[in-house]
Amino acid sequence: MTFRFPILARLAALAVAVTLLPAAGQFPVAALALAPIVATTVETTQPAADITTADNTTANSTANVPQIAESDAAAEPRPAQLATLVARTMDTQPTAYGDRECLARAVYFEARGEPLEGQLAVAQVILNRVASGKFADSVCGVIAQHGQFSFDKSRTPAASRDWQTAKAIAAIAATAAWDVVAPRAVSFHATRINASWSNLHKVSTIGNHVFYR
Repeated sequence: MTFRFPILARLAALAVAVTLLPAAGQFPVAALALAPIVATTVETTQPAADITTADNTTANSTANVPQIAESDAAAEPRPAQLATLVARTMDTQPTAYGDRECLARAVYFEARGEPLEGQLAVAQVILNRVASGKFADSVCGVIAQHGQFSFDKSRTPAASRDWQTAKAIAAIAATAAWDVVAPRAVSFHATRINASWSNLHKVSTIGNHVFYR
């Protein structure tokens, strides 16, 4: 860092030079030489933008701005395949209780062994019913409605990969982590059944199920 004479010392030198004026209207060479020096001393010395501290760390205007930690980074991008998302979700070992458990049970008993998209469609049908206002206002309530789902509600899923998959599908559906598979569908039946639902519009056939809205 370059040090300059203090302002007061230079001003004192200038005062001495002024007293040496030989005659009115004349200014000694010494005073003229000091003029630009004084001018430079009145400039306020600004601190550098970055200051190196005693421990050689750099402090600047952004030192107190919190940095994004890895845990605060954007969520991992959605994979291209549903199977990858299901596997990733299974790795987190999602819990199933309350409505989430009811949803997972319905997926397990109604669509176990179906393509993943078909299992997800079943879960989305149940959630669409809850949102429609025409059925019960909870997942468990929708599933418990008389004559709507054929599986035995008292049964317990076997501890298996199929149950883990069903829980992952329920988590994906409940958090809208994947695209809608059967848009606005509120009903479905097995392809082996020749249902006559003239009041419903067929949306799609996925695996062994036909979906309607």
